Amino acid sequence: MDNLVKFPKQKRAVSNDRILDVKKRYVDRGGRRVEFLPWNMFLNVLIFLAGCLRTIVLTLLLFFRPFVFLVCKPLAAFMLIGFIVCLFTHPSDVRLYYGFAGFSFLGFLGMHLYDSLLMLVSRNDIVKVFNIGM
Repeated sequence: MDNLVKFPKQKRAVSNDRILDVKKRYVDRGGRRVEFLPWNMFLNVLIFLAGCLRTIVLTLLLFFRPFVFLVCKPLAAFMLIGFIVCLFTHPSDVRLYYGFAGFSFLGFLGMHLYDSLLMLVSRNDIVKVFNIGM
């Protein structure tokens, strides 16, 4: 009997009255009290819903990105070519080459703002996703 391990005595069990007390809204953890407040739970639910909404928006933006770029890239490229051609062929017609320059700039600006919105919504390094098709 000398080679048996002696275990420490068991602590007294907590009474069921203290466990089932619904009026108490805190838990003692190492000398500090952690409170469970209804607004704190509501805030956590809102944070979770915002994360879900952010994921849905990011998925939709990534789905529509090729279609947006299918329109914006040729528009910007052809308008830039038209701007350069109009500079040499019609230098006196300011409205013509300002129109081409403006539409070209708007095409490039649209692509840039769309990618900026995607980077804003995304939490990770989304640039790796952008460069897959290139």
